[in-house]
Amino acid sequence: MTPGPPADPSLWEDLDEVLFRTDAIGNWTWLSPAWTRLTGFAVADTLGTNFLEYVHPDERERTLALFGAVVVGGADHCHHEGRYRTASGGYRQVRLRAKVLRDPRGDVTGNVGTLVDVTAERLGTQAAAEHAHLLELVADGAAYDDLPIGVVECTPGLRVHRATPALRQLLGPAVEAGAPLTGLGRVLRPPDGGPQLLGPHGMVATAAATGRAQHADLRVVDDAAAGHVFRATVLALPAADGTRLTLVLQDVSERHRAERQQTCVSDLGGHALAGADLPDLFARTAAQVRDVLGVAHCEVLERTDAVDVLLTRATSGWAPDFPHVLDARDVEGTVVPAAGTPTLCCDITARQEEGERGRAAAAWWRAHGVVSAAAVVIGGTTSSFGYLCVQARTPRTWTGDEMAFLSSVAHVVAAAVERRRTEELIRHRALHDPLTGLANRVLLHDRLHHGLAAQQRHGTRLALLLVDLDRFKEVNDTLGHDVGDRVLQVVADRLRQQFRETDTVARLGGDEFAVLLDPVPARHYAERLAAELRKQIRRPLRVEGITLHLEGSVGVTLAPDHGDDPVGLLKRADVAMYRAKQSASGVETYTPDADLNRPERLGYGGALWQALESGQFVVHYQPQRDLRTGATTGVEALLRWRHPRQGLVLPDSFIPLAEQTGLIRPLTAHVLATALEQAARWAAAGTPLQVAVNVSARSLRDGSLVGEVLEQLERAGAPAHVLELELTESAVMAEPEAAMAVAAELREAGVRLALDDFGTGYSSLAHLRDLPVDVLKIDRSFLRDVDTNHRNASIVRSVIDLGHNLGMGVVAEGVETPAALELLRRMGCDQGQGYLFGRPVEAAGVLAAPG
Repeated sequence: MTPGPPADPSLWEDLDEVLFRTDAIGNWTWLSPAWTRLTGFAVADTLGTNFLEYVHPDERERTLALFGAVVVGGADHCHHEGRYRTASGGYRQVRLRAKVLRDPRGDVTGNVGTLVDVTAERLGTQAAAEHAHLLELVADGAAYDDLPIGVVECTPGLRVHRATPALRQLLGPAVEAGAPLTGLGRVLRPPDGGPQLLGPHGMVATAAATGRAQHADLRVVDDAAAGHVFRATVLALPAADGTRLTLVLQDVSERHRAERQQTCVSDLGGHALAGADLPDLFARTAAQVRDVLGVAHCEVLERTDAVDVLLTRATSGWAPDFPHVLDARDVEGTVVPAAGTPTLCCDITARQEEGERGRAAAAWWRAHGVVSAAAVVIGGTTSSFGYLCVQARTPRTWTGDEMAFLSSVAHVVAAAVERRRTEELIRHRALHDPLTGLANRVLLHDRLHHGLAAQQRHGTRLALLLVDLDRFKEVNDTLGHDVGDRVLQVVADRLRQQFRETDTVARLGGDEFAVLLDPVPARHYAERLAAELRKQIRRPLRVEGITLHLEGSVGVTLAPDHGDDPVGLLKRADVAMYRAKQSASGVETYTPDADLNRPERLGYGGALWQALESGQFVVHYQPQRDLRTGATTGVEALLRWRHPRQGLVLPDSFIPLAEQTGLIRPLTAHVLATALEQAARWAAAGTPLQVAVNVSARSLRDGSLVGEVLEQLERAGAPAHVLELELTESAVMAEPEAAMAVAAELREAGVRLALDDFGTGYSSLAHLRDLPVDVLKIDRSFLRDVDTNHRNASIVRSVIDLGHNLGMGVVAEGVETPAALELLRRMGCDQGQGYLFGRPVEAAGVLAAPG
């Protein structure tokens, strides 16, 4: 069991040594309060971090190797000394003693131990070595003016007796002869909470009491010499009048400054590698750079895609009203480099800017107290992000080391920006379609998932539109995939422009798109937008010099009306979309009766076979009339399922499932046999009628259709011309060559052929010319309001003329009003079929119908 802290906090709260515990990988799990006194970091903020984060970067590899050797060698103790980082950016020399904790199997579980601050001890050793020659000179009474280092000799009353000229020039009155040491104590302060120069336990008092040299680093806080750091040694030297104290001050400012700069770069680099948010990294950068360089202001500025516009991403030292947007032309050459140059160092007060904008920019900075400025470009591997800028309120010469430091920080920031841009690019590619830039299926599912969750919380409604481009395969096959891709891009742009930013437009693949409308107020709103979407698709589209006219089919589902899960909504939108395609309506909202995948409809699979075996399928007949004479010339045989519980079920509810399950073949044979037997009875009764039987797309592709038809004709004893097989235009165009071959065999056998639902498919005139059919049947959708809808009337007239010109008879389906009948007669249509002449009935009711 890993030991915890002592039970009595008083035993460890006042200890100068830091007590610690870590886990097996070196993460702090417990620290005594002395940790904060040593480093300045709060214990609560430190716990969970790794001890290596506080070790000087130059010593981490060596430290890790030492601990590794201890663990691998099976030792229980480890001693280590090195520099540990402080909150102020400096380092303290620390001695670590640790015991390795192991479980019964010998595996490492953690470490416990102590940390002791030995900074003063190490400074003393280092200073003694560095000052050995100096001490000899002082002891020999060398002239102070000749000493190569700052020295202050004190009187017994702790006043300045004399000081070297260089030191007097730097520190001024504080080291003038006769000045009290308290003045020097106010000017020199410890940077990291180390020992003070004066005071009851300060360096001077300790040296005087013990006779031992005292060592510490002291920072100059006087404005005139701010930024200087001295390695101070207080010596108690023998003199004729007793012990005389002497201060030796070695300027280590450059070394200290370099360490702080290195620490800053290391710290920012660690945060960048840890994946810190960019705004947090920018703010940290501005604050730390300003502190390390001791300047008044620092900013991180970002270049934008807009020409000459800079955005302020972070500032330090400025009031909150610092401009968020800057015009690059107003600041280039004053606080940021001019175009094409990577760095800038300038004295604002001395610049004579050319042009009105340049003078105005320099005047703005001068008005805000800026005297000197420096900046570097934050550049990535692909493009520059912006600038890292600093400004001072006093005249300042920017050294090469300072500019190198700014460049190092800029490189860290640039690497973080580049990494984030790469991550965002990878994420964007993972969630967007590469061709159109729209959301892909993954992102749509995610948005749909969150939208449904919000809808359930707030009681709102959302809609999903599924869009499929009709006949798009013809575009690819005829014009090539390059043109097809361009068409998809144009369609994507149209969809993107039509919808709100809160909506999601996605490409699911191929020519299929989806739109998530979140939220929608009502069903009719979604249906209206779906109709508008279809209008956008139908607008003429010019690509590669060719004008194309596209059509689209749209399926609409809503939540919670049609489901509350993404997969279910997409499936039901797909059902609605195919319904729109089959009905040629263009837009359809999901209805359960059109969904073959509903559980109750899936149960039909087994029930269909049972229904066929038990005789539940019956054939009804709808009459066809000669529009010139009014006589009944034939009938269309229509299959019905007399379900024991649901009553009479129409074929739209079970034929698609029959095609999927393979039952369509025996059903087709049943209809053929029943219809032909009935035709033979009518003929025997002296009322011969032609019977028309629908052939599904699957039956048309079945190689056994011709043989089945001939067998049923022979069995019924009916002549071939009494049978008319109706082929849908879409079924023929699915595989036109195979369909033509089957049609040719049937025609040769004497069977009549009709092209059903003409106008809803995409057959070309060439196919229609070559297809051996006897009759064109105009789809009922064109008969709606044909007497008032001039567009539908024109289509009907064109189909009638086309059929006659090709030597075919023409039958109009869906004739329901006398006005439509009269119009068809005037247009010369041959036959009609619809509720005006009679609904589908059993065979016994056909001859009893009027006409």
